[in-house]
Amino acid sequence: MRPTLPHCCLAVWVVLTAAAFSQAPVSLGPQLILLDGAAVPFQSLEIAAGKLSGDGVPAGLTLDDLRRIDVAPPTAAAAPAAVIELRGGGMLMAKGLTLADDKCRIEWSVAEPLTLPIDVVRAIRLEPATASPEFIKALQTPSAELDRIFLKDEMGKLSSVTGLIESLSAEQLIFETGGQKRAVPRSRLFGIVLAQPAAADPPAKCLLALSGGSLLAAASLALAGGTATLSLAGGGKADVPWSAVSSVTLRSSRVAFLSDVKPTAEEQTALVTLARAAQRDKNVMGKPLVLGTKTFDKGLGVHARSSLTFAAEGKWDTLAATIGLDAAAGGKGDCVFTVLADGQNLFTRRMKGNDPPHELNLSIAGKGQITLLVEPGEGLDLGDLADWCDVRFIKNR
Repeated sequence: MRPTLPHCCLAVWVVLTAAAFSQAPVSLGPQLILLDGAAVPFQSLEIAAGKLSGDGVPAGLTLDDLRRIDVAPPTAAAAPAAVIELRGGGMLMAKGLTLADDKCRIEWSVAEPLTLPIDVVRAIRLEPATASPEFIKALQTPSAELDRIFLKDEMGKLSSVTGLIESLSAEQLIFETGGQKRAVPRSRLFGIVLAQPAAADPPAKCLLALSGGSLLAAASLALAGGTATLSLAGGGKADVPWSAVSSVTLRSSRVAFLSDVKPTAEEQTALVTLARAAQRDKNVMGKPLVLGTKTFDKGLGVHARSSLTFAAEGKWDTLAATIGLDAAAGGKGDCVFTVLADGQNLFTRRMKGNDPPHELNLSIAGKGQITLLVEPGEGLDLGDLADWCDVRFIKNR
């Protein structure tokens, strides 16, 4: 039986869908996406100790030089029998699973069954197509010491109880609650939120999007002979056929997304519309960031007039972003985007709702404070849903 110590599991941010990691346009073939957004096609790839090699791969390239590896278009996901949330943002679409001896054995369509430490598992949902606000709330605010078990009665009504999971077989769930051991038929189990403390894991170095919609978060990635070997976030290892990988999203030490950074100063001033706070990784309406037909998983959504200042502290060389009026504005809006560095104007561009997105790549070497300013153009501030998509600081080698 697992001990009820807080260090058994670590809470991490939750990925409820793989969509955010497959938003890039379908490519004509495999390609490496560099930190500045440039795409480098390749024909073959090997990865060892963080270094890349292969046909078409530039010499000296490392995983820290990349934002993403696009391998193949994502495939449609078949309805899974269970969805398993893992630490670090992993999510497995499972055909079956069992729990025993503090291990979780997962059957899936990607490769051979995985056997993972149960401390890597955040939650198990056996009816993923059924909505449950109570389950989502428990996943967002898990107990540090006790598992929460969601059960169904004969009418399908959900209830929950706290305890410690001992095992889950094809026939029944066994757990301890209130000092008593209890067994219930597996058919009555809706899901489990595993105990995990409030502290979050550091972001995963790699996030692999796999065929069928599964995600695996990894602290390290090696690739040889068509097999990707992962050290999973939170513990455990997995071997995955490279042919099952759609893309790899990478977190580089040379990049800081501004949606992950707290501004040193922030100002939002409405003219004739309702005042709205800036949004992280969403447009100002709280919806996905969309410029034209492309959806972005990172960025800042604001409403003119908006001013956001960030500390660069002379540590970064480049500010990069894709800017424009969000598709939710329906072609309306008229804004002036400005970037200031230590109060000096680096960039100004007026953009209207029907204008195509604009790629921004500015030198900020030695600069201390960077301000992202959006001011209304004509028509006051009506429809001025401005997006700083993928806005990030980049450090050169």
